[in-house]
Amino acid sequence: MLLSILSLLTGASVHRTVARAKRNSIFIALAFLFLLTAYALAVTAGAIWLAGIYGPVGAALFLAACALLIAIIALVAMSIINTREARRARERRAALESMATVGLGLIRAQPLLTAGVLAAIVAANLVGSKRED
Repeated sequence: MLLSILSLLTGASVHRTVARAKRNSIFIALAFLFLLTAYALAVTAGAIWLAGIYGPVGAALFLAACALLIAIIALVAMSIINTREARRARERRAALESMATVGLGLIRAQPLLTAGVLAAIVAANLVGSKRED
């Protein structure tokens, strides 16, 4: 009886979550479509305005150069972020390996201390609070 009530409650919350995700994705897609339309119209207006100053070919070349510059800046930023992330991952892996090495050394050098620590952890989990937050 309790299991069927619990599954009914979780099923309803999952259904609401899926419905909310679908609704949000539709609104995000709609906003993205209008944002893309606004961008295209802004580039068109800029091209028309620049065509009055530099001529049609000059305006097209200027806008192409601006788009190329923005793309290069985005790629450089992505490369910098990926390099930092790879360096941090290497540092974390090295720190974890050094801690594992120290831990293995401690286990070999002090087996009684290791057994005491494990017993304390097990006792803390068994005696500790049963309350779920």
